[in-house]
Amino acid sequence: MMTYKYFNQNNYANVPYPSPTLPNATVKSGGCGAVCASMIVSNLTDKIVDPVAMAAYAQKKRARVVGGTDMNLLAKALCIDYPLTCRTTNDENLLLSHLQKGGMAIANVGGNRPGYTGVFSDGGHYIIVAGLNNDGRVIVLDPGLYSGKFNKKGRKGKVAVRGNECLCDISVLAQDTANRSPAYWLFERKVEEVPEWMRKIIDDALVVGLITERHNPTEPATKWFVLAIALNLLKIVKGGR
Repeated sequence: MMTYKYFNQNNYANVPYPSPTLPNATVKSGGCGAVCASMIVSNLTDKIVDPVAMAAYAQKKRARVVGGTDMNLLAKALCIDYPLTCRTTNDENLLLSHLQKGGMAIANVGGNRPGYTGVFSDGGHYIIVAGLNNDGRVIVLDPGLYSGKFNKKGRKGKVAVRGNECLCDISVLAQDTANRSPAYWLFERKVEEVPEWMRKIIDDALVVGLITERHNPTEPATKWFVLAIALNLLKIVKGGR
């Protein structure tokens, strides 16, 4: 079972996240978008970016707006500054396919409306759709999770809580996002294309024993990798004498 990096906005009541109309707002009161972005980066890349840093980042990118976080703007910035790609959809079938391939999503739930009680929030809220459970339910990381949240009238029986994870049927998400567009931002790790000339260098280095396994040549080399190459080179030189 995969363990996801999780952050809860309720733990950040003292972290400022002011908006044009709410100068005293905090991550707890209005930072679900920034916290979701923290979880996207921390789970899909090699970087751990906590809500404190992400709240500052969102403000710097001017994604903190009246009413919350402009996810279109924040997602675009994330895909420039981190190895991520993103596209939007309102289609749950595309969401499920995306999850099956290892991607994650931010869902845009709309809260209460006439004839409907919001499951994950009374009003607008962002949540993470992290993956699929063995029984086909979706795994949700809710930055606004608190004890007893899903015991309220209109929510009871729709979500099961397992530690920091919320499990629900995809139909619950479909109903909860029905009054929002886009409903989902689909994030995945960007796959770096390796040029053919780089591949040939790697192949040649493997053949002569300069390296012993394939590495992505577009990623920075650690000092240990460089040291291993130097030691292998010495072995090759000594062996040729």
